[in-house]
Amino acid sequence: MGVNQPTRQPNLHRARSLMQEAGVDALLAVGARNVYYLSGLESDWLFDVPMVAAALLPFDEAKPATLIVHDVELSSLAERPSWMPGLKVYRAEVCGETFPHYTVGEAALNAREKEITGLMAQTDADAASGLMPAIKQCLIGLGLEKARIASDEPRLGPILASDLPALRITDESALFRRIRLVKTDAEITLMREAARRNHAALADALRMIEPGVTWQEIERAYAVALAHQDCRFASFYVGAGRRSGGLQAHGNYEVQTGDQACFDAMMTFHRYHADMQRTAVLGTPSGKVTRYWNALSRGVEAAYDAMGPNVSTAELRRIALDVVRSNGIAGFRHAFVHGLGLDHIELPFDSAGFPNFVLEPGMIVNMDMEVCEIGFGGIYFEDSMLITPTGAEPLLASPWTLIQL
Repeated sequence: MGVNQPTRQPNLHRARSLMQEAGVDALLAVGARNVYYLSGLESDWLFDVPMVAAALLPFDEAKPATLIVHDVELSSLAERPSWMPGLKVYRAEVCGETFPHYTVGEAALNAREKEITGLMAQTDADAASGLMPAIKQCLIGLGLEKARIASDEPRLGPILASDLPALRITDESALFRRIRLVKTDAEITLMREAARRNHAALADALRMIEPGVTWQEIERAYAVALAHQDCRFASFYVGAGRRSGGLQAHGNYEVQTGDQACFDAMMTFHRYHADMQRTAVLGTPSGKVTRYWNALSRGVEAAYDAMGPNVSTAELRRIALDVVRSNGIAGFRHAFVHGLGLDHIELPFDSAGFPNFVLEPGMIVNMDMEVCEIGFGGIYFEDSMLITPTGAEPLLASPWTLIQL
């Protein structure tokens, strides 16, 4: 991405609709994922150090959405400016001294360097000393010092109260999750690409499986393949043979002919997650593996075919359990739906507190379906589905079959 190509926007219509429903005047994010979501600022600095940036989105569109950053981020913003029209910079204080992060040398500057120095000149006059002073100045400047603010950080209220006593900040982490639940077209495109790259990395790992290969070597192949695609490793479950169910210390296990190998492969691309489960067999599958796969696959077809708007996560789970159990796995129980995005587990999440979540168009959801049987191992399947106005479609076209190696 070159100079002056702005980042994507969040789901502004949904954000303002839910803000109106909640009766808040602005969103104020300081958590890395929510700052990235609202502003498009993606940097390792943002995700490495807690509370180093903020994104302010007023409900009133006449008040400019504003990104608040340490001035070290000006080099990132020169290449990928935020879509947010407002930019507020702060400087860190070290041993009582506050200073700009960058100095300017005597050499002739290239286009990117001119962008950086231009941003320095633009933000220098009102640079704050620290993130909290910068947030306070922004709120006052936008006439929000007496507003009701929804934040993703419960500590902000007490911190800002001393200087802005009329400000009302509430912890509305759930509101941010609800906004992020329905994906924009740009997010869907990005997550399709993440799914494609994840599939390619898993295919690389599968190609190296032969008798005597350890699970650690398979995992390493997956991680290396991700790195070659500019992706980040998240996790790589599960294992092979009788260690192919649940979480076990299996790094040195050597795969044997006839073993089933179960994979739960998770990675990120531009911070968005891809997550898929597959089951493979080295050689000819045993009768039990075949029976169990046939039972699970029927449940997969039934539950995934039932996905669509106005269908609940509880109904999908009921379908999966009924079909798999009626096809021969009486003890089957691991069937659950979760959303996917900037977090591996997002809403809708069929768990305590969310037992009957209704799907909407624009959601991206996975349904984990897992057999975990001590003395046998596992059978696993999971895919990412985009909920459409009329049903659901896979993010990536990939066969839903038992993989034979």
